[in-house]
Amino acid sequence: MNIKLLNKLSSSFILGAVSLSSILANENYSNEHFQKAIESYQNRLFQDSYILLQQYTKENKLSSDTTFILARSAYEIGKFSEALNLYKSMLKENPNNNRVKLELAQTYFQLKQYDEAKALYEEVLKEPGLPQNVRKNIEFTLNSLDKKSQKNFIKTTLGFGYGFDSNVDNNSSDNLVYWGNIPLSIEDKKSDHVAEYILALNHTYKLKDDLTVDNRFVGYIQKYNNEYDNDLSLTVFGTGLSYYTQKSKLSLAFDYNYVWLDNSTYLNNYILTPSFDYQIDANLMYKTKLKLIKKDFKQTQYEFRDSTYYELQNSLAFLTQDFGINTFSFTFGTDNKDKGSHYNVDYDFVSLRYENMYPLTKSTILTNGIELYKDIYKENEEFLYGNKRKNDKVIYDLGVIQSINKNLSLGATFRYINNDSNQNIYEYDKYVVKSNIYYSF
Repeated sequence: MNIKLLNKLSSSFILGAVSLSSILANENYSNEHFQKAIESYQNRLFQDSYILLQQYTKENKLSSDTTFILARSAYEIGKFSEALNLYKSMLKENPNNNRVKLELAQTYFQLKQYDEAKALYEEVLKEPGLPQNVRKNIEFTLNSLDKKSQKNFIKTTLGFGYGFDSNVDNNSSDNLVYWGNIPLSIEDKKSDHVAEYILALNHTYKLKDDLTVDNRFVGYIQKYNNEYDNDLSLTVFGTGLSYYTQKSKLSLAFDYNYVWLDNSTYLNNYILTPSFDYQIDANLMYKTKLKLIKKDFKQTQYEFRDSTYYELQNSLAFLTQDFGINTFSFTFGTDNKDKGSHYNVDYDFVSLRYENMYPLTKSTILTNGIELYKDIYKENEEFLYGNKRKNDKVIYDLGVIQSINKNLSLGATFRYINNDSNQNIYEYDKYVVKSNIYYSF
């Protein structure tokens, strides 16, 4: 439920009905506590207005309007049960007061008493003279409440993309590598067009209001026009638990990936991902995620690559009025061969990434990002270089997505990668451009 929407609903119909001038005319304005309480409420200092009005009520009886201010102050500082009792007493005195009904419905929502909230919203909606903007807000709120009472949520996305890869095998720009004094040729770069097909199924089952089971299936196919050896197919089966509080989300997910390369079984991945998201304030969110992957290669010539991968990522995302959503991520980890060690398997890595999402229009989003990535392999490569491989990679992404309607969207992406390595066979640069169409239901 969008809390901002609820507040907007209240301010458009409720707060406008509270006339501070009428309060001041009917209360003992000479009382110091009362004066300060009203001033605090006007300045949205709800903690102060609540405390002062509580002191004032020890010797004075509140009018209905002042009771409303006390109830609203209690609500704003999270004392929902107290606000509920105050609104109920007001409604008992005046059963036709729609402003109190809406505030009471909003308070019921905060206490997760959704049936009571829904009944009050529907009651107010029957009023013939209800302002149109308030009517629309209530209808939207009721729709959200209906969804909140659902147990199952299913979303399906179909996608198709077509693009161009300038360096399919990530081959070096150099022509030769030397084995001692003997020159060995490096395979030339190959470019090709590539198509991709996507099917994603997401299912969420709500065990409780704050606890869900999240299941997913992803099918992905990548096919090149000419470089068939790089054709790839992937299936993902995943499940997990998510626990929600007012400001945070704690999740534990397990995924099983099955990968085919060139129509042959290539790799199985077993992935465990605990994560934690925390909403620091309305514009700032912190995320941390630990990923553990057990890699199980299925082809005999690749079995030496079996390994266990660990990754820890910390992200800070903040929303700005002028520059959209900005996310900074710091990631580090390691990949370790299961048995023994190998110069081409064991490595440590670190990454720093910045991403931006900027709304060009209400239906068009521009995305861009840059990542600085570094890895250091743990074992010497003795045959050609006699040292440990080190890679410094720069990745730049640019994209745009256009929403056509609630189901259909179009996208285009550009990615450039430049990898600088102390072993020239691994030095390369490339770019990939793609256009995509997505249909969700």
